[in-house]
Amino acid sequence: MPPYPATKSRSSQLSRLLALALLGAALTVPSAQGANGAAQVHASCAGDVLSGTVRGRSVPGGELELTLLSKRSPKSAFARTGKSAWVDAYRGGSYPFSFNIGQFSASAYRVDPPGGRGNVVTAASCAPGHQVPEAPLSLLLPLSVLGLGACVIGRRRRLGPET
Repeated sequence: MPPYPATKSRSSQLSRLLALALLGAALTVPSAQGANGAAQVHASCAGDVLSGTVRGRSVPGGELELTLLSKRSPKSAFARTGKSAWVDAYRGGSYPFSFNIGQFSASAYRVDPPGGRGNVVTAASCAPGHQVPEAPLSLLLPLSVLGLGACVIGRRRRLGPET
């Protein structure tokens, strides 16, 4: 006869029930889709271009419309800008998009897929990075001729007069 009775204790039944509930909750969490199966959008900004990728399943008809929204001030709500981009989403995967935002003066931007929301991109992140301007060719050519002439004259002086 086994040393323990064959009946299950109340705590082991509760722990199994809890484990099954946690497993069921983990399986119902969406993986790469939004909560309602919408596409996910990730956008970033550089200068006057807001670009990013949209990731999701294939769409009936093959085209997905992304809407650009802007926020005029930090306390205002997002509003449509009238710009949208169409992405060919015939199969699941990631697809690139971009918007020219040079004519807008907003504090933040967002790109929304149908039935979902994208990430918020602040206008401060759109500023161009630190760039060193290049000197124009019209300035570099005369300076290079003067530099070459100075080298030739310096060499002649160092070598002394020819006899």
